[in-house]
Amino acid sequence: MKRRLLLKAGLALPAAASLASFPGLLNAQQGAPSGMDIHQKRGKEPGQDTGGNAGRSYAQPSADKPLNLPLDHGPHPDFRTEWWYFTGWFESPELKEPLGLQITFFRSAPNIDLRNPSVFKPAQLLFAHAAVAMPGQGKLKHEQVIRRAGSSGNQLTSQPDKVLNIQMPGWQLETSNGDAWACNIQTPQLAMKLDMQQTQQPWLQGKQGFSQKGPLPQQSSHYITLPHMKSRGQVRVAGKTLPVSGTFWMDHEWSSTVLADNAQGWDWVGLHGNNGEALMAFQIRNREPGKPPVWTHAALRFANGQVQNFSKVEFETLRQWKSGRTGISYPVAQMLKLDGQTYQLEPLFDDQELDARASTGTLYWEGAVRVKSASGAPWGRGYLEMTGYDRPMQL
Repeated sequence: MKRRLLLKAGLALPAAASLASFPGLLNAQQGAPSGMDIHQKRGKEPGQDTGGNAGRSYAQPSADKPLNLPLDHGPHPDFRTEWWYFTGWFESPELKEPLGLQITFFRSAPNIDLRNPSVFKPAQLLFAHAAVAMPGQGKLKHEQVIRRAGSSGNQLTSQPDKVLNIQMPGWQLETSNGDAWACNIQTPQLAMKLDMQQTQQPWLQGKQGFSQKGPLPQQSSHYITLPHMKSRGQVRVAGKTLPVSGTFWMDHEWSSTVLADNAQGWDWVGLHGNNGEALMAFQIRNREPGKPPVWTHAALRFANGQVQNFSKVEFETLRQWKSGRTGISYPVAQMLKLDGQTYQLEPLFDDQELDARASTGTLYWEGAVRVKSASGAPWGRGYLEMTGYDRPMQL
């Protein structure tokens, strides 16, 4: 769900937060912000409140508005939160075991007074996370960044010949029309240079891309998935550069509200079947222990494009793991029960906790998992995401 997202608490920074607390937000050049031509293209400052109050209004997802591809692979600055999220299993001829890769680029429109004339005004913020899961390392190797869009070297643009172009120093993601994507991340501790190619038609989740996340209409997102994306390139981790190839699950979501007041967090999976299937399922957990989830949804798309929706979705804990760094316990092994079908999820290794407190302000578990069918036979593999296990999510 992101992935997601939404994904992380603190994406919408309080208007009163000190920008000096976030490295890179105050490195703007003097003059008007650059690189946000999507604002001018849409004819107004994104989310501008036309009623004259000091806050900011946001667009809301609508089931009545059909998505328009490839344009909707690009940014939607009128919405509060957005992300482009890649998770996948990879192989390298220089490794004996597979590795997991996770890359997420976020856009957030803070609830600030857009009438503020300052060139340092954070009208749009950019975040990114990258993580490598290698069993031999025993925990994630990850990096993160936060920048103000429009400041020096930090751009979010959309043009007819390149619907998405996110540029931050050391972090880039781009696509011309959604068929082929390129990601380049270069940091001292971690580097990835990957090309991704669409192999299946885009999957518009929910009702033609309108994905409900709670009982109210505004608790929703627009949600596009590109499953089974073929990818290859290089990853540098622990001082070694590895040639890699594998398959990504890509989610693109944008929204403005999403979570109900009684939501604690969520469990989400994006799973690739060995025969070309794609399985997405999530539950929004209730803050009150013992209460049913606030919302659930699951769907299975077969290789031929046929989609099966499930009416009963249950995540059953099989095994817990407690982080020695944060003291948070996560149900890292789970049984996913969908109507009469079951899928057993077992992590590549337990410690796939991601500490994003330096960017989105959250702690969460985002990990590669193997999937077995009810018979115990290998069904596929994918990623499990778990949020809100330390405190309730706040978007």
